[in-house]
Amino acid sequence: MAGPPGERLILTLLHEEDELVAVDKPPGLASTGRDLDDRDCVQWQLGDQLGHPVWAVHQLDKETSGVLLFVRHKRQVADWQKKLKGGSKVYQCIVHGVPAWERMEVDAPLEKRRRRVRVVGAGNGQEARTTFKVATRGPGHALLEATLHTGRTHQIRVHLQHLGHPLVGEKVYRDPPCDRHPRQALHAWRVAAAGRRIDAPFPMDLRPLRKALGV
Repeated sequence: MAGPPGERLILTLLHEEDELVAVDKPPGLASTGRDLDDRDCVQWQLGDQLGHPVWAVHQLDKETSGVLLFVRHKRQVADWQKKLKGGSKVYQCIVHGVPAWERMEVDAPLEKRRRRVRVVGAGNGQEARTTFKVATRGPGHALLEATLHTGRTHQIRVHLQHLGHPLVGEKVYRDPPCDRHPRQALHAWRVAAAGRRIDAPFPMDLRPLRKALGV
């Protein structure tokens, strides 16, 4: 987990080259800040660590861990966003319940209302598609792999609620909220783009949870 606000962190670099830098984002830290002087985000921490500013190619929710991509120059953002759109992003999720299926395609449009997102009927909202695959089954929970085909706000979290398998630790998209873990059990495991595949190891804070739930 991230430390106190403003504390300097040593981020784990997963990949580094002339243009691109990939980090293993810790949970509890925003991807980007309000500006380049906002210290409470991965963007500032990484720029401080490297000794020069960086720009985010995509975003992860504050409580989500895993692979996060940055470029060294602002002009490179659009090009890498295009490359990422043609690649793939796979997440690991620990969910409530044990799915009866092995693989599930969810094509359910989403609509953002204030701070919440909800599934809406076909023809309304923004297109949102996710593929879920069961990796491990436990007695009452499961570890899933989720592949994003679109990149909507809270897409995986809302689609899992839609399926009846909300995330462990989910405070917003579960009734009642889950207090089994301080954050939702969602990890950006793998990014593949432009001939590169970058993986982030399963996060330390979720390992005891995974063991306790038998997944």
